[in-house]
Amino acid sequence: MAAVQGTGSLPSGQPREAPREAIPERGNAFRRLSARLCALRPDDSSSARTEIHLLFDQLISENYSEGSGVAPEDVSALLVQACRLVPLNQNHLVSKVSQLIHHLLNRLQYHSGPPTL
Repeated sequence: MAAVQGTGSLPSGQPREAPREAIPERGNAFRRLSARLCALRPDDSSSARTEIHLLFDQLISENYSEGSGVAPEDVSALLVQACRLVPLNQNHLVSKVSQLIHHLLNRLQYHSGPPTL
């Protein structure tokens, strides 16, 4: 039987609250992957294409939701960088970045109201 460690109690006998994370875990994963993607520079080598493909797969596999600590500005910056990195002659990467755009925008669904004309 596994031991369960409690959060302890204060001297007054009241239970101590477990510490809360300031940033949700999913937001951390997004920021980590985004930093890796933003550190890349356009390069049409096989190893660069493989790295981009793997990062896109990791970003797509994350289960984002509203309130996950991912700001719309961060998503926009990531998508701009992703589009800059993908050579247009690499159909599989163009398809993958399209999947990433669809995934992030549908999962996070940022509503800023109706567009202004």
